[in-house]
Amino acid sequence: MNKADHKKTSFIKFRYNINIHALRQEFDNLPTNLWSSSYWGNAHCSIGMLLLRGGASNGPEDFYCEQVFDQPSLNYLPYTKELISKEGPFGQAKYAFIFRMKPHGVTLKHRDLMEVWKSMFRIHVPIYTNLSAHLIANGRSQHLSCGSAWSFDNYSDHGVVNGDTERTHLIFDVPINTKLKQQLDKADILSGEINHNHLITIEDKSKAVNSYPGDIEIQNGITTLKRQGLGYDAIAQFLNKKKVPPKLASQKEWSAKMVESILNLK
Repeated sequence: MNKADHKKTSFIKFRYNINIHALRQEFDNLPTNLWSSSYWGNAHCSIGMLLLRGGASNGPEDFYCEQVFDQPSLNYLPYTKELISKEGPFGQAKYAFIFRMKPHGVTLKHRDLMEVWKSMFRIHVPIYTNLSAHLIANGRSQHLSCGSAWSFDNYSDHGVVNGDTERTHLIFDVPINTKLKQQLDKADILSGEINHNHLITIEDKSKAVNSYPGDIEIQNGITTLKRQGLGYDAIAQFLNKKKVPPKLASQKEWSAKMVESILNLK
């Protein structure tokens, strides 16, 4: 990469070697109850998410708020914590999370246009992937292989198509810093390829699914329904009828116990 030009582009492949064995070992030991559905189901379809560093509101703003915290989930991930730390290869990450896409999942075309993300580099570290999994940005497709870290211009139109196995990426946002500049100076720029089927798929809005709205929104909704005289069973039936996804990606529909547990988070 041009040393004088530390700008976002698609696609950047860093030459830093990721310890994929360590990354997978700690990922495989994560408790299953930590996962939530994506807040952005109109774009990030078929996605489970796990916030590692961000806000504490249990809502979408955790991914772009000013005050951030290491989440309890990061305690299970010592190598990951090192990667995103000030002492890590890319410098201190502002936000960090894991996205896990179901087989044949799709992320629809969109842009990451929050102002706070504008100057940050969004770095992807694949944990599990398959050769049919591609990130599409600026109309071109690129497979992001394991063992490497990648970046792209997330302010451009982009989306994802997945193959027949789960695609799991560690993703973190890093403000420009000396360590990141050093990695960018050594990085390779790949142009990707044009795949018309990918372009059609990421524009197919029938692939979009609802997503978990967040604890605060659900709590407010449950409180309103309780005031109307509905019990937990009736509220669960209401949420299922409205096709509101539960908090955990592993849960298929609401139960009375789940409704009560969300309300008790207050």
